[in-house]
Amino acid sequence: MPDFDIRPVTAKNWDDFTGLFEARGGPHYCWCSIHRFPVGHRRSNAEKKRGIHRLVKNAIPIGVLAYAGDVPVGWCSIAPRETYATLQRSRTMPRVTAAETPTWTVLCFFVPRPHRGGGVAHALLQGAISYARAQGARVVEGYPFDSAGIGSTHRGHSSVFKDAGFRREGRRWFLELDPA
Repeated sequence: MPDFDIRPVTAKNWDDFTGLFEARGGPHYCWCSIHRFPVGHRRSNAEKKRGIHRLVKNAIPIGVLAYAGDVPVGWCSIAPRETYATLQRSRTMPRVTAAETPTWTVLCFFVPRPHRGGGVAHALLQGAISYARAQGARVVEGYPFDSAGIGSTHRGHSSVFKDAGFRREGRRWFLELDPA
């Protein structure tokens, strides 16, 4: 598997994030914001982008980018569960950890078509886990599309989660972390 550099999205690499999202085939229609804001699905694309930019400027984690050299080749949305507004009341993705357990959630992957099949998603998830651990997460959870009863492929495939050591419990996949 090629070596990828995984970096959290910050104000410093915001342009890389926007370049990836605005490229042909990129998820510029959602900005990975649907779950982050109340009624996020009703926002315009520009409002979604501004909302995500505001989170980044305020140092609120939104996810990680995979780089091949200096080129961003993938995205994984990972952040503290409580930063996803719609998860607070979700029936399909309910919280199963105690409120005091630092829990981070993986909700989205995007790898541009030319980079698919080369291990980017696996590297992204491993990097996302490392990032969450370094930020104090004790549990990382995910909801892969092929096992969660959710019909969206951007959530990642269960094999990626399984390969990273996640266990399945109902619709939820989770990984308990040792402290950093």
